This record gives sequence, C-alpha cells and structure tokens, in this order.
Amino acid sequence: APAQSGGPSPYILPVTGRLVTGFGASAGGRASTGLTLAPIAGAQVVAPGAGRIAFAGAYRGYGQIVIVEHAGGWTSLVTGLARADAKVGDQVAAGAPLGVAGPGRPTITLELRKAGEPVNPLSIAE
Repeated sequence: APAQSGGPSPYILPVTGRLVTGFGASAGGRASTGLTLAPIAGAQVVAPGAGRIAFAGAYRGYGQIVIVEHAGGWTSLVTGLARADAKVGDQVAAGAPLGVAGPGRPTITLELRKAGEPVNPLSIAE
C-alpha cells in the first residue's frame, strides 16, 4: 500500500517484535487504535519518528508511556515500557532511545494520531 502522505518521515516501529494485535483488530470488545508488539524482554524502545517529547512517565494502567509530538499535528503514543528514559521537552530523532521493555513477556503498544484521530502506523511506516 502506498505510504500516506504527510506523516512523520522517516517513521519506524518503536521496537522489533511479533505483532500481537493489529490496527483495527478486536481488543477487549472494541477496535484496536494501535499496534501491539511483543519484543524480547528488556528490548530497547525507540522513537518512531522525529519530534518533541510531550509526556514521559507512568500512566494508570499503561505502565510507563512516552508521547512524541511530531510536526503537522501527528502524535505517537508508546505504552508498556518498564522504564522511560526520555524527558519532557527533549527533541528526538527517529530511532532515538525512549526506554526499555519489561522483563518476562512484555508488550509495547504504538498509537499514531493525526489531529487526535487514530491512523494505522503501518500505513506510513517504512
């Protein structure tokens, strides 16, 4: 499928792992608004695209999360980290370290939004 124009470029997945839940898949009775990946324990989690760290820390029910604001009204939300190393206000490049996945069988979820509306990250990922 052709890449959606106007997304953060380059745009990459935040961690290497098996796709557990795809965008739009049924997740707890509602459609998933992101991708859930199962990396190896302790895997490095990176920024999916360049931008500014808008939030980094614990968020109820999601473990440590990092929100990256990209140019053009795009936002990436990365959840499920065991540790967030990014700091609010940091400027990051795609691939910059955000934190690490947990021990055991961690899952990392990526949600991409344009002006608040969920977009399938695979539609723009390289």
